[in-house]
Amino acid sequence: MLIIPVFALLLGILAPTAAGAQNPVEATELWTGSLYTSTYRAGLCFSPQGAVRGVLHLRLKNGKVDVYHIAGVIHGNEIEASHSSGHKFTGELVAPDRVEGVIALKNGMKIELSGRRERGVLLAPEDCAPPGGQ
Repeated sequence: MLIIPVFALLLGILAPTAAGAQNPVEATELWTGSLYTSTYRAGLCFSPQGAVRGVLHLRLKNGKVDVYHIAGVIHGNEIEASHSSGHKFTGELVAPDRVEGVIALKNGMKIELSGRRERGVLLAPEDCAPPGGQ
């Protein structure tokens, strides 16, 4: 009779530890959408501390792909990220499957952006390459 309560107690103590071990250190997302005549795909990794890093692939109409390594921070649903060239993104996670924001180019031009957001996506290591690969 005493075995069952002890087993239940141990299960209650060990279960959160086992579940916590399965949680990833970083959350991953895939953002996709279009920008004028181009399409983009951005793999992003979010740390528990609010750091964001990722790689954006911008496929131009002519088939050429420009690659941007970005880094930034997230506070609640607000996100800020930039590329070493001086381009900056400020946006908001508006729904579980949507992101909206503005890209401020280094020349001062601002472009509104909206995209589809997929959470918990398995990404390749190069999708969240360190910003040093800029």
